[in-house]
Amino acid sequence: MFFALKVCFLFLIQAFFLAHSAPNDCQPDEKYIRLDQCPHVYNTEMTGLMRREYGIDYFQYLGPQKICCPKPGNELPSTYICGRSPAGYRIARGQETSPNEFPWMAMLLYMNNISMEIIPSCAGSLINNRYVLTAAHCLSNMPDALTLKSVRLGEHNIWETPFNRWECSDRSLRCAVPHIDVDVEESFVHGRYKKGAQRLMQHDIALLRLKMPVRFSKGIRPICLLRDHPALTNARLEIAGWGKMENGWFSEVLRRGDVTEVHPNRCSEMFLHLQFNFKTQICARGRNDVDTCSGDSGGPLMATMKGYYTEFIYQVGITSFGHSTCGAIGYPAVYTKTKAFFNWIVRRMKA
Repeated sequence: MFFALKVCFLFLIQAFFLAHSAPNDCQPDEKYIRLDQCPHVYNTEMTGLMRREYGIDYFQYLGPQKICCPKPGNELPSTYICGRSPAGYRIARGQETSPNEFPWMAMLLYMNNISMEIIPSCAGSLINNRYVLTAAHCLSNMPDALTLKSVRLGEHNIWETPFNRWECSDRSLRCAVPHIDVDVEESFVHGRYKKGAQRLMQHDIALLRLKMPVRFSKGIRPICLLRDHPALTNARLEIAGWGKMENGWFSEVLRRGDVTEVHPNRCSEMFLHLQFNFKTQICARGRNDVDTCSGDSGGPLMATMKGYYTEFIYQVGITSFGHSTCGAIGYPAVYTKTKAFFNWIVRRMKA
């Protein structure tokens, strides 16, 4: 039932808006050039989704048609493109997000090899048009019956289509756009992540290469990754995901909360058996039991960079692990520190 969402009329609507690319349809990170001059699109398997996203006419595929060609997948976007959240979308902590409030949120979809159903489990973050960042344990520590198949982008409510939701009734900015599911072409788990070893949650980072480059839109946009960033002491940090709530049920909508960093010494005491490493990990805790939980794994820990003329959201961590009871009083959650692995990430990205 969950994946009955992919109804034909959603694709028709998306095709109507995306077909027949023109120069004024292109985004800041795209160039309007001939298809055969855009190798990272031209050499990609031409699926129906691919043709819809780039407005490629099937009958002119071998002809000199032009498209909005995106940057190659081995480049990170500039801060003029990444980390942008629509104005007025911020809401109270621990609550449902507005649709597309965090347009880089990715839902990982797995094939159950026994029931042959597609189910969501972990989360991730889109970092450019071709790659999603997530946790290593979302690939290496999953049940044997589950195989990672694809990534869903632009999702808000997993049980309903955006056009059935009240947000669209007044034609306001709270309308969500249709999500897309993109198959995973390749995955990279950090070589020092040790499944089942004593240092189980060290180097808990993985990178997913999508089968096709995605176009950025109101509902799909990358988060910023920085080689370095200011200290997080007293900084307002945010988390988001579709994980378990206080009642033990998984959330059907994307939810968010505010957290603050916990001193590394305190975290080392609490997770002594897992050998917390302040150089590669971050501890953070929220008020009123706000915490990441099962199902949130792999999702981003986010901070906001504010300047005189610009503001953008960047990723500082990847949800890794926490107390067995989510939101346990006094216990923080642990996140993989992204800046510690910045070079590892960019070395594995290819066009």
